[in-house]
Amino acid sequence: MMKFKVLTLFPNMFEGFLTESIMKRAIDEGKVKISINNIRDYSTDKHKKVDDTPYGGGSGMLLMCEPVFEAVNDLKRKNTKVIMMSPDGVKFDQKKAYELSKEKDIILICGHYEGFDERINSIVDEKISIGDYVLTGGEIPSMVIMDSVTRLLPGVIKEESHINDSFNDNLLDYPQYTKPREYNGMKVPDVLLSGDHEKIKEWRKEEALKKTKKERPDLIEEKNETERKKIGNYTLMQDDSKKKIDSININDAYNFKPKNRVKKDELGSISKIILVEPSFIETIAKKNINKKLNVLLKQVAIVINDETDDEGAEYVLGEIARLENMIISNYEKYLSTEYIKLIKNKLLMLKEEIKYKQMMRVQTVNYGNEKGRSL
Repeated sequence: MMKFKVLTLFPNMFEGFLTESIMKRAIDEGKVKISINNIRDYSTDKHKKVDDTPYGGGSGMLLMCEPVFEAVNDLKRKNTKVIMMSPDGVKFDQKKAYELSKEKDIILICGHYEGFDERINSIVDEKISIGDYVLTGGEIPSMVIMDSVTRLLPGVIKEESHINDSFNDNLLDYPQYTKPREYNGMKVPDVLLSGDHEKIKEWRKEEALKKTKKERPDLIEEKNETERKKIGNYTLMQDDSKKKIDSININDAYNFKPKNRVKKDELGSISKIILVEPSFIETIAKKNINKKLNVLLKQVAIVINDETDDEGAEYVLGEIARLENMIISNYEKYLSTEYIKLIKNKLLMLKEEIKYKQMMRVQTVNYGNEKGRSL
């Protein structure tokens, strides 16, 4: 059974969504379980406050990280996928819906106000957007995702129904008709009344292609670019212009570009390397982190030994923050918890060293000013 756990500030928005149509039937039949959780219930503030003004100024209010962290910690299990509704997420489509339908436990975080405290990203597995437009909050996008994914679950609707859906083959759905046979001079195509299932199948395929070319030509272009087929942990990519397998991508692996483009005679070149062996990925990740850490150590030493370099201190603090973000976004899932903790502690010590240096410099300047006045 699929479980959705929604984090929201407006639980009542989901009442109609959960009590009508296919969603209600899927819930009643035990195909999906949906819990709506109020983020305010996890606030430690006596007024259940969950938002505050942004540091540095600016309009609007931000969703605070503490209640969201508490909620996720309470609801998350071993195999839970945490998804944030966010305009900077990947765009939701039918392919993503199929991907999410393979999950068993999903937390959907619905934002509101001006956005999220940036630190909430550290507990999120993925960010998803349903389109390039602005909504008042993440509640409607979360409903879109739950509706789209739920109908793909076994037994919710007939498999034939979603196999023939629009976008399943990068094509829009073919035209469909029902009674009466003729209305206001508009007739049902004869082929649909012929009883010849092969002709009907061919007609539908052709009409779907025509409709897609007319209404959504971008889908045709996207389909012609590459044809993908998943086989286990591999994805075969076929270039229609060459009519042969052009390359193999490996799903959920670490890939990077070589420092120099590697060439072998005239036969080909390597522009991207993909690692699948966990121990090798860990080795490469640690090497990259240590390289950047060594550069930081040198920069910190320069800043500490320079009595006047305030701009350098701010620059190095920014570099430390960038390294922290790089570790979280690129490497964290490939490294042990102990190693991540060790590196974070090292970076914290470097930050404290620089901040202490800045504090001492301010005190020295203030002392000098006071001494000068006393003279």
